[in-house]
Amino acid sequence: MFALLLHACTEAGVQSYNTPPTVSIVAPVDGDVVDPGTLVEFYGVARDGQDASEKLQITWTSSIDGVFDTALPDRNGDLIVAKNDLSSGAHVITLSAVDVRGDAGTVSITLQVGDSQNEAGAPSIVIVSPDPGEQIGASTLISMLATVTDDTDPPESLIVEVLDDPDGVLYTGYPAATGTLEVPFTAHTLGLHTLYVTALDSEGKKGVASVIYEAIQDHVPLVNIKSPNDGDWFDTVDTITFRGNVSDDTTAKEQIAIQWTSDLQGALSYAPPDSNGDTTFAGPLLGGSHVVTLTATDLDGNIGRDTLVVNIDDPLARDDDGDGYTEYAGDCDDADDTLSPGEIDICDGIDQDCDGYINDPYWDSYEPNDTMATRYNLGSVDGGGLWSGDSVELSGMTFSYAGDDDWFYWEADDELWDNVDVQVVASGLNVAGDYVIELYDGGGNLLDSDSGDGAITATFTSDQLETGDDDFMVHIYASTWPANSCSTTWKLKIKS
Repeated sequence: MFALLLHACTEAGVQSYNTPPTVSIVAPVDGDVVDPGTLVEFYGVARDGQDASEKLQITWTSSIDGVFDTALPDRNGDLIVAKNDLSSGAHVITLSAVDVRGDAGTVSITLQVGDSQNEAGAPSIVIVSPDPGEQIGASTLISMLATVTDDTDPPESLIVEVLDDPDGVLYTGYPAATGTLEVPFTAHTLGLHTLYVTALDSEGKKGVASVIYEAIQDHVPLVNIKSPNDGDWFDTVDTITFRGNVSDDTTAKEQIAIQWTSDLQGALSYAPPDSNGDTTFAGPLLGGSHVVTLTATDLDGNIGRDTLVVNIDDPLARDDDGDGYTEYAGDCDDADDTLSPGEIDICDGIDQDCDGYINDPYWDSYEPNDTMATRYNLGSVDGGGLWSGDSVELSGMTFSYAGDDDWFYWEADDELWDNVDVQVVASGLNVAGDYVIELYDGGGNLLDSDSGDGAITATFTSDQLETGDDDFMVHIYASTWPANSCSTTWKLKIKS
């Protein structure tokens, strides 16, 4: 039996089999009513079991206007055609698709252009807005405005419904006594929408009107502050120029509302943009760190922003070198982060700690005594008796930098007839340098001097009966200072 069946199948051969395309009209809906001049979007689907959709031959036909499109579908079989010039009347719209073997699939709907389908005596509806084919931002508040009248019933007694396809019922209720019907709403779905308004009177007669609009993506304005740069510093007396640019996908650039603000100072400018979207203003700002914001609002109320930080201050109150100190806080060089009150002086002749003194960690205990006016007073250096003497020795002395001079003053109280002999010796001086010692009387007259290294001496002997040689000064300094010899100590011995 198996053999018989196999033989029979072999004789018959393999027969070719083909199915016609399947077609459907998704929009408009069968029975829709549109006003003359309304942009109607026809959305269809055509697919075939054997052939690719883009190989199908497509025809859109109106029973009144004839063939109005033959565009091929895309790879998914989708077809979109927009028309706003359909003749008034009751149309039978037919979509047909023919595959490569000649098999056809068709589908038809009815479409009423104009209100002639409303039965006699039905309420009359005129949709004022939105306009047919109007493109409206999806986030925009839309005001559906219509007028509703009837031959027998007052407008406020008519039952009305506003339906948005595809978003659903927007309103059910009654128009105003004047017949005005206003329904605000926002489209939630991108693409083409059909807005239907129906009105039912007391006799059960229904009037219908519709309009098609398109909901498009409505982005917030694009905002860019071009200058100054984020984080820039300015002084309180500076005039700062602010520049920005704005644009929007639905609002003309010059119609975008602009506001420049500071979080410290409030509104700064409302300078409108030009046709290129450029907005500019200039002026000073109060001291502080400002967050400056450029806000742009389009005609649909969408808001875009850009911000930057602008620092306004006295230059002396800024830490320009990042060492933690401003000039008001004692930074003596705000362009050098190695100089500040937080540093410690090293032996290099530079005031690292900004206290006005050079190498002061190496000063001896008699500093500052660099001038005759700031000389160190040793008091009385004398034995107090006739023909007697006394001395003082100072140790731990330093020359902490090249310009470090040492001045000392003392009184040699010679009493009556005391003959004063003065000897001053500086010893332990660094042999790598050269030094000078100068001995002066109290009036600043030079009495003696010496120079060299190791040990240098200055002396003075007064007349035996001289009674006025009471006050003396000594000045010691390095004429050649050995580099980095801040901590080298020496001694000074004064005998008078």
